[in-house]
Amino acid sequence: MDLPTLNLVGPGRLGRSLARLWSDAGLVRIGAVLGRDPANTRTACAFIGAGTPYAPGETLPPAGLWLIATPDDVLADTARSLAAAGVLRPADIAFHCSGALASEVLAPLRAHGALLAGAHPLKSFADPASAITGFAGTFCGCEGDPAALAALGPLFDAIGARRFRVDPAHKILYHSAAVLACNHLVALMDAALRCMEGAGVERDTAWAALLPLVEGTVANIGRSGTAGALTGPVARGDRATVCAEINATGALDADIGAAYRVLSLLALRLAPAAAGLAREDVEAAC
Repeated sequence: MDLPTLNLVGPGRLGRSLARLWSDAGLVRIGAVLGRDPANTRTACAFIGAGTPYAPGETLPPAGLWLIATPDDVLADTARSLAAAGVLRPADIAFHCSGALASEVLAPLRAHGALLAGAHPLKSFADPASAITGFAGTFCGCEGDPAALAALGPLFDAIGARRFRVDPAHKILYHSAAVLACNHLVALMDAALRCMEGAGVERDTAWAALLPLVEGTVANIGRSGTAGALTGPVARGDRATVCAEINATGALDADIGAAYRVLSLLALRLAPAAAGLAREDVEAAC
């Protein structure tokens, strides 16, 4: 059976991880690997175990699948460059893995008859070697041309993805959710650690102490939902503690104090019947 050829444009951590997974599974043949940095492109090919390095300006070979895994801010320019080069053919599938941008960012490729899609894995690819071993079970938000999704679906399914549809008109909200749950969680954990350090607790000890609390909270959300999992001073309606902690965190760092205030307001929405605590109490800077 002839395998489809996949050209990878943008051999960063995500692109090389997916290419490696599909190549190892015998689902695609890796063709061109195009990157701006020759050394990084060669490293990507070595990680994938396949592919031929290409540099910008070189003519790319044909392929039925084009994974455009460049950063979001150059996706549109990359699509225009590929369209100008005329390297895609009718019915070729061009897709990206951006969580924030819809597949229509690749619209210049439609002029050559390409089918477009977006498939965003809800997973961190900070370490590709770890990402490929733990990819199975990863949820992927998908949107795009029906024919493109029909062709890509089996590829993602075969490496253990759990696909779901996203409304492309509101994809930025989808990605905002992912950022809040992942990237901003990291920032929030750092804020918590800084508060611990401000209380005289060393960071290593602080993280060891907080981690079971974090894991238990996530488990409680799974069991009881967000409203059912909420505990602490807002849930108790403890106005004095909320006000004191807004002031204390603000004294440590103005941004942490502002975050504490806003998060307390969001928490209050989950506990509207909290006795003795009103939105005005939180907004008033206590």
